[in-house]
Amino acid sequence: MPNKWRQVYTELTDLIAEHSEVEIGASVVRIPERVRPEFYRLFETVRTVLVEEKSPDLLSKARVLSESYTKVEEEVMKLLGLESVSTSPSLHRFLHDPIDQLIRGLFNPLFDLLKGRIDVEKYEEGAARNIEASFRPLYQSGYEKWIALSLVKLLEADKSFQVIIEDISVEDVLKSGGLVEERVPAPEESKALSFKHDLEVGFIAPDIIVHSARVDRYIALSSEIGTAVATASDASEKREWLPLDSVVDLEPNITLVYVDDNLEELSLVADAQKICRPDLIIEYMGLKELYEKERLDKVKLHHDSLKPRLGTYIVSKEPVPEQEPEKQEVDIHILSVGFNQSKLKPIISALIGQESA
Repeated sequence: MPNKWRQVYTELTDLIAEHSEVEIGASVVRIPERVRPEFYRLFETVRTVLVEEKSPDLLSKARVLSESYTKVEEEVMKLLGLESVSTSPSLHRFLHDPIDQLIRGLFNPLFDLLKGRIDVEKYEEGAARNIEASFRPLYQSGYEKWIALSLVKLLEADKSFQVIIEDISVEDVLKSGGLVEERVPAPEESKALSFKHDLEVGFIAPDIIVHSARVDRYIALSSEIGTAVATASDASEKREWLPLDSVVDLEPNITLVYVDDNLEELSLVADAQKICRPDLIIEYMGLKELYEKERLDKVKLHHDSLKPRLGTYIVSKEPVPEQEPEKQEVDIHILSVGFNQSKLKPIISALIGQESA
């Protein structure tokens, strides 16, 4: 369907021409109510068809991820009796209706086209860049959520918990002279699971804490780690803590995993001064990145600074050739997983302390 979007765009401009009461200019947009439904139907269709024509591969990948994610989300909700699993609004749309999210960045540029600020060629070029820029971080984040929920399923979780962190304002920090000390809330059993993240919070708590019926232990997962502004007055004395200034900046594609017999020991991931040494690290990486020395060096820096007790697991969606033994890093493992949950079993094996899961 080459340039079908232009055909729909012509229908849109014809509609505008047929209705003199519609005004779209440099400083005015006036669309009367009686024309508005058809105008926005065509307006949305232009953007939808453009994504389908210009980025079919990305849209196909997004739909495969959506199908896989929504399936495991439904399974985990049933497994734990959850009422909701929440993410940021943009990620929720991407995971449940990918094209609805991918067309959103084309809204203002399409009005710019109608206003004559850009021409059709520039709109096409800008749209392709916009779609790709929107796709990549959302796909990475969505795949990480698929991994997390898949692990919850494989661990046969039977209870879910949340740590509710109260907001601490910048004013509170300033009034305290730059140091706010608070007690860490205890985990509470919950029927909701949230992957939402604020850039700055009082403490960094796990996204997920579950009890695993499979091993009768508690497992916590934390990803997209932001910045904590408070210091914990009662951080666990049984966990090992690392000074934040000794840890390499954590990228969005890292998930820290913790295991403990005691639920309360998993309340805190990090505060303003320190971070809890993880039991295991999961890093998502694309196939191309696996061959980039700089990217692999960063993984090793994360591994060496955080010292995960059970190792680091790099998870790739694409098939990965076997590494030569002399090139393999000790305790850094590469898994080619795709959307096959059984390929995550080495992580489960590490968590339950067995040779095979």
